[in-house]
Amino acid sequence: MDGDLVTRTATSRDAAAIRQLLRTAMLTYCAESEISAAMLEAMTESLESVEERIRNNNCIGVFDGSKAVGTITTGITNVPVRYSFSAKTEQFLSEFSQAAYVSRFAVIQGKRRVGLGLSLITASEEYSKQCGCEVMLLHCSTVNKKMTAFYNAHGFKLIDVENSRGYPRGLFAKII
Repeated sequence: MDGDLVTRTATSRDAAAIRQLLRTAMLTYCAESEISAAMLEAMTESLESVEERIRNNNCIGVFDGSKAVGTITTGITNVPVRYSFSAKTEQFLSEFSQAAYVSRFAVIQGKRRVGLGLSLITASEEYSKQCGCEVMLLHCSTVNKKMTAFYNAHGFKLIDVENSRGYPRGLFAKII
């Protein structure tokens, strides 16, 4: 990984840089998932909502100077079944009393495949364990073969798939 990069907990002051990174990275995600950018909340969220997510969750950023080149957000819930969308999912989630939910995971195109994504997932897992979580959850388009392969390679398993957002969106879980 590049030695000039700084990995740290993001603050509200980083919201604009993280928002820009997400919008850029999600264009690739959309293309690889065969979905319209209009279908993703990350493409339209306000600066204020990014600031709020940073304040209310564990948001890690990787920075090259003031430019965000990687990010991941981990939220903690004591009600994992809130992510249920079927009886199958509810049954799986009912076994856990606390879960981490990973969102807004992105690495800028020029910094992919150098270990940055793995370091962010690892940091999220460490945080989740420190918080007493038993499982990590995330959603990903099941059409996106690169991302689903990445998640599978790092211990996430597909639990179920739903189409409420207009594309096949899988719930992935990693027991920790």
